[in-house]
Amino acid sequence: MNILSQTIENVTKNFSNILSNYDLDSIFDGLIITNFNHYINIIRCIDHVSNSFSIDLYKQFIKEIDDAFFHSSYRKQFCEVINSPNRSMVTFYGEVVFNRRYYYDKLKKRKFFFIDDVLRLPKFCRFDPFVCAKICEVSSRDSYAKAGRIVSEMIGKRLKFNDDPSRFLINRATARKIVINFKIPNIDYEIRSDVEKLYIMLDEKFVHSQFNNGNDWMIKAAVVFENVEAVYKYKKKTNSMDRFKLVGKHVLASVDNDLAKKVMDYIYYTYNTDNIKELVFMGDCAKWITTFPFNFQFNSDIKIIFAIDGYHYAQTLQHICTNKYINLIPIIKNYIKNNSKKGFISLCNNLVELEPHRIETITEKMNYILTNWNYIQNYYHEVSMKCCMESNISHCFADIFTSRPKAYSYNGIKQLLKLRLLRVNNQDINKIYFDVLNKKHENKEVAHFDMFEKLSKPDYYTVPIQINKILQFRLHS
Repeated sequence: MNILSQTIENVTKNFSNILSNYDLDSIFDGLIITNFNHYINIIRCIDHVSNSFSIDLYKQFIKEIDDAFFHSSYRKQFCEVINSPNRSMVTFYGEVVFNRRYYYDKLKKRKFFFIDDVLRLPKFCRFDPFVCAKICEVSSRDSYAKAGRIVSEMIGKRLKFNDDPSRFLINRATARKIVINFKIPNIDYEIRSDVEKLYIMLDEKFVHSQFNNGNDWMIKAAVVFENVEAVYKYKKKTNSMDRFKLVGKHVLASVDNDLAKKVMDYIYYTYNTDNIKELVFMGDCAKWITTFPFNFQFNSDIKIIFAIDGYHYAQTLQHICTNKYINLIPIIKNYIKNNSKKGFISLCNNLVELEPHRIETITEKMNYILTNWNYIQNYYHEVSMKCCMESNISHCFADIFTSRPKAYSYNGIKQLLKLRLLRVNNQDINKIYFDVLNKKHENKEVAHFDMFEKLSKPDYYTVPIQINKILQFRLHS
């Protein structure tokens, strides 16, 4: 009996058993349907049958693959069966318990499960790789606890009226363990068209820590982009603003104080650095940000500009004037734009005389403007666009790290930061997860069962075997 006929027989049997639980005669009462629950029961019956079909098909595939090796000449000559224990695997169809044989290889002097090896099923993991990949994907946008709940709801039958809803619940600790065990690789950068100007926005985000002597983790972040493009330039509302998007946007971040190297590598491997004529850096003028551009001299002709972030600049002016003297802000801006330090200092001194109790605040903010005077001049006269790093920090990092009270260990925040960067850079996390599982085997020779006749010592548990060939061999032998 082949896999198709066996599965059809099991599905037909299960359908009959499930259907017998429903009293079809009670659906009608004088040709009038009397209860909406009858429709619910029909859908529930279909759900049971489809779920049962999927699980039976899964188990039948496993059985056919294991039988194919069991009946091979290599197995008969060199491998003996020790026992055949069950294994439980939580898949999107539900929990599947299947049986597979445990072998001893006389040539390799090794015990092994052929099914586990040939399908690369993870050891000591109860969850199917598809489930694990989905947990990693959801964890890139939600907390571990929420990711566990979301994926748990996708497992098994869709209708669970009388089932225990927590049976396959993936709790926070399980979700975290799966994410931590994900060996996230370095993604190769795609080569983009040559550009002459690049923009780099910089900022940091502080995240509560565990096991770090009470110090917060400092996530240094950068957004590299080529230009801006209008999304729309008309007023949807009377107080709405024009909307733009960043062209060629790529987000980089680090907690290891190596952000400069990451940004340099990204620019070097993505663009033709010989053609870059100008790099524009923008940020809030923190010390690490103002010193950041020093090592980006890719060629002798490149021009490097640093400009203050408009958000922090406007915030500083607001702190100087407050709402009480808000009408002075355009005057102060005019002094600064026209490079008049004397006029700016004189106006600030006048505010101190009017409000002597705010002398510390006004003096502090005035000194901030004076210290970063050249960067503000660049903001007005050298840079043609505003810095939107604050919104990027909020969207990329605050949303997942600080929107709720949480603290992270070093390994935890580093892993979750990598996962988050994959998401915000539009990477397919599911595909990357599967690529990691295949990476160490990608250059291996693909085996076929008839090769067991030809190889004296086939290393069958280190090469992937195509399932369709396995089934083809079994069904036609």
